Amino acid sequence: MNYSLKGYTPKQGDIIIINFNPSVGREIQKKRPALVISSDVYNSVTGMVAVCPITSTKKDHFIPLDETHKTHGYINPLQVKTLDYTDRRRGVQFVEAATLTELGEAAHLVSMIFNFSELLSE
Repeated sequence: MNYSLKGYTPKQGDIIIINFNPSVGREIQKKRPALVISSDVYNSVTGMVAVCPITSTKKDHFIPLDETHKTHGYINPLQVKTLDYTDRRRGVQFVEAATLTELGEAAHLVSMIFNFSELLSE
């Protein structure tokens, strides 16, 4: 089975609007833009999407969006979330595509969180 929402399946590198609620503690909250970092196949087969939220807060390790985007802010690669994009309460909408540089920088920082290369080299 391949999942979609009204004919749309998020693609890796898409900037989407998605509702992060319900959230608890210091988790990212509310409806906001996010960068899709999961693969197209994962998104299609599971109906889930792994994203990095986009925030207006500037911090170290956050990735600024290119000024040419209609979405403004910073990609937060430190709070990767996996969400069911097929649930209408998530309100998923495509906005635009990120640049290859933005996606690459986010992927690099996310991979550092999980440190798989160190695990595989042992």
